[in-house]
Amino acid sequence: MKDKITLGIPIYNARDLIEQTLLSVLNQTYTNIEYIFVDDKGNSMDVVRRVVSEHPRKSAVRIIDQKQNQGIGAARNAILDNTTGKYLFTMDCDDVIVPNCLELLYNKMQEHPVDFVAASFVQINMDSKQYGGWQYKEDKLVEGINHPVARYRYAQKHEIYVAAWNKLYDVSFLQKYNIRCKVGHFNEDPWFTYQVIINASSCRLIPDCTLFYTTNPKSVSGLSAAKGYSEVIARQYIDIEQLKSAYIRPLAGCSFYRGLLIDIMKMSAYHAYRIGTSSSLTKDLQRELQMIALNPPLTLPLNNYIGGKSLMYHMLRMFFALPTKCKVGLIQIAITLRLQQNIRRWVGFHHKQ
Repeated sequence: MKDKITLGIPIYNARDLIEQTLLSVLNQTYTNIEYIFVDDKGNSMDVVRRVVSEHPRKSAVRIIDQKQNQGIGAARNAILDNTTGKYLFTMDCDDVIVPNCLELLYNKMQEHPVDFVAASFVQINMDSKQYGGWQYKEDKLVEGINHPVARYRYAQKHEIYVAAWNKLYDVSFLQKYNIRCKVGHFNEDPWFTYQVIINASSCRLIPDCTLFYTTNPKSVSGLSAAKGYSEVIARQYIDIEQLKSAYIRPLAGCSFYRGLLIDIMKMSAYHAYRIGTSSSLTKDLQRELQMIALNPPLTLPLNNYIGGKSLMYHMLRMFFALPTKCKVGLIQIAITLRLQQNIRRWVGFHHKQ
């Protein structure tokens, strides 16, 4: 018998989309699957229970009752706590996977065992019209010693999509490094995936598109795009950069450490920009949050390594060494010049927020 795969989904709202999501996972060609659906007290559990009760695989489904709404981070942690599979795949309750998604990822994992396999995806709107997505250009195996995945991402400047979903994880890897979501965060992907990338000793990135990501205007990311950062979202993004800064301090002597600092400084500047453009925040609150965002607790490298990113690193260090008022002023100039798209390309900011 093939290894057991746990497929976990936090369930919250998405009432109009949840049935097609559930059918896509219950109708997988891979046979040995346990399903963990976490009831986070939204409006769609009656649909979930109906679909499950009518499906031949209903005995493979476990529903975890959160008792009260705790957010997607806590829901994903509940999946991690309850998984009994050798591998874990997670997704959102408004997305759809192709029929052979798990079989494809499992076969890749068996060809060459790694800490995780990440596939590509297609982006669709609420009318199922395709308009974008993310695709790895080639079937790429990354492995080695001394944080090879982190070096691939932050020193060699290759992208790894930041979403927690659409990846098949070796559960023993997640448990070894106690990789968890931050409870209370609405945007759980950046912190979870950061821990994965820093600790992974191997991964495989494949061009096969296995998931359809639905852009839902009623989701947290949809509302954030329409109205800008709320105070809660802004503070959570700032918190993530501070968590990252503390997490990488033991790596301060590594050759790729400057690449890690560049990422934190870029993202801190980007979030300061987004805070300054948000119509949901007062001017005083914008300034307060920008001042926090532009002062991440950075630990400088322990060596004099000079690499390809030296110029970028020194430019960012010069910016972050400026008085806070000057940094805020430069961000405001960028906002006045409407440089958001340029900044997004500069930071390589690609993820489902």
